[in-house]
Amino acid sequence: MPIIALVFSTLGFWVIYWFVRMGGVDHVHAVLSRRKEGARRAAAREREQTAPLRTIDDPRDAATILMFLMARVGGDPTREQIAVIEKIVRTVFELHGELVERITQARFIASRTESFEQAAGLFADLFNKRLTTSERLHLISMLREVAQVDGPSEAQLAALQVLQQRIGIAATL
Repeated sequence: MPIIALVFSTLGFWVIYWFVRMGGVDHVHAVLSRRKEGARRAAAREREQTAPLRTIDDPRDAATILMFLMARVGGDPTREQIAVIEKIVRTVFELHGELVERITQARFIASRTESFEQAAGLFADLFNKRLTTSERLHLISMLREVAQVDGPSEAQLAALQVLQQRIGIAATL
């Protein structure tokens, strides 16, 4: 038993000696600093990626972005899907003079967005505050129309369900 105590006390002595005299404190501090820096960089990257989405304050622009993201869920948007989106934006939102600018902006922001679910999460509060229940239902039907151009995939149906849950509309797929 005394030999085991001697081994552990010697080991403890060298650990403390290393920690105090040979830079162990600095090593531990450097490891913790790298972890904090990595977490800070990841948070900054996330903020940078969602910054274009956070600037949107018009539900029409948010809906247009979501339509492009819905078309992108199954891969790159087809010409038919883009034509349907343009038709919806032109007829429903009545953006006659600024149609090209709004669609170009929406396509750019949609291309910079990671996923439909991310955008739906950021836009859910905007939709809940600024749209009536019938307008939110109309939003879901517009997204469903875009998804049905090439036949709704399972991923598109799942994305619609996520949005419906976030804006408080019962799933009716």
